[in-house]
Amino acid sequence: MKTATAKELRNHGSAILKRVRNGDEVVITMRGKSIAVLKPVGEPNKPFSTAGFGIWKGRKETADVQRWLDQRREKRYRR
Repeated sequence: MKTATAKELRNHGSAILKRVRNGDEVVITMRGKSIAVLKPVGEPNKPFSTAGFGIWKGRKETADVQRWLDQRREKRYRR
């Protein structure tokens, strides 16, 4: 179980929540005392599965499904 201070939670909240999403439990401390535990509600995120794309199995442009999806999403979600 990992620990983080209240200040770390305030300053790096998204990174701590990412660890929780990946299945870690994080104890939040304030002035050296444990005050809370952040833990995932359900299962950790499952890796992306391409099983739903079986109908496009033989197509060249979808040989790498994740890359194909990233190219389609790039126009909408510029990073």
